[in-house]
Amino acid sequence: MTDAYERKKARRQQMAREWRPGEPLPDIEYSEEEDALWEAVTGKLSSLHEEVACGNYRRAAESVVLERHRVPQLAEVSSVLSELTGFHLRPAEGTVPAERFLGAFAESGFHATQYLRRPESLYHSPEPDVIHELIGHAVMLGDPVFADLYRRFGQAARRVSSPGVLRDLIQVFWFSLETGVVYEGGRPRVCGAALLSSVAEMESLEQVELRAFDTADIVSQDFDDTDCMPVLFAAESVAHLVAEVQRFLTRL
Repeated sequence: MTDAYERKKARRQQMAREWRPGEPLPDIEYSEEEDALWEAVTGKLSSLHEEVACGNYRRAAESVVLERHRVPQLAEVSSVLSELTGFHLRPAEGTVPAERFLGAFAESGFHATQYLRRPESLYHSPEPDVIHELIGHAVMLGDPVFADLYRRFGQAARRVSSPGVLRDLIQVFWFSLETGVVYEGGRPRVCGAALLSSVAEMESLEQVELRAFDTADIVSQDFDDTDCMPVLFAAESVAHLVAEVQRFLTRL
């Protein structure tokens, strides 16, 4: 660990590692520089959401109100989600193994990191950070329709017994709840957390190849989550996306 960023990140990862269910969520002391980074990124994201976020997200954001001038604590957001949809947040060191990450949804739990992206990765972070967790996932977890879809993924993950089926489940999760797109008023609108938390992804939406949302095609589509997506799958509506995903999950 050669710089202050890595040392700070490591301390927060250790706090997540030492946390146990039933304990208060770790309270993080964010610096003024981190609060400024949060404000800069979320301000830009907010303006883009008005243009390209789906209606469910914009409505949920009116209930899951995130502080604009400082990084919110997980405990603050978790209590709001518990009131709205029954979901709660759990601290995560970083990327959580897929079976555990998805399986937690069945218990209305969501693993969330508490460190921020590097300053040089303001508009597209190659790893999940607290901006991705709160701006992308937590707001969507405040919407009853999407919260239910998260739970269904969790229930399916608990049933999965083979690596191949788990891979297919991850693929459909990625192209629906991470990078999902739906049409509203004849225009593409984003509903996936990885898009909603990335300025670069939303700004490049018009250059992306949009394919019809079909789970058979989705499970065969490779993806690289370290860069902006060149191919996305767009459902005819939120209802269509939910119906197609539920149909896929019931076959597992």
